[in-house]
Amino acid sequence: MEFALVTILLVFLLFAVLQITALLYVRSIVSSAAADGARYAANAGVDPAAGGDRANELISRSTGGGLAHAVQCSGEPGRDPVSGLVTARVRCHGQIRSILLPIAALVTIDGLGESLKEGQ
Repeated sequence: MEFALVTILLVFLLFAVLQITALLYVRSIVSSAAADGARYAANAGVDPAAGGDRANELISRSTGGGLAHAVQCSGEPGRDPVSGLVTARVRCHGQIRSILLPIAALVTIDGLGESLKEGQ
């Protein structure tokens, strides 16, 4: 009897750890893609909007098509608040389904990458 109760708790704990690990993995991919997209858009002669496309492509390659449609990235020009220099900014935002949360709840994933624009 005690073995069955402890086993149920341990299995639930295992699935919870797997869920948290998967969410942290996805967040890491989205943040890395946003940073890489911002670095790409910071190159001289590259439109800042191209950084969002680059980040979307990286997410699609890293995780497959399902997540790429759930998380969308966009690139835009920006300004550094301290120095006033022009930056390329890539924002990624989306919601993904959780495995263990009640009724497949949606979890929000955000990522931001910003890099100083070359030649400005």
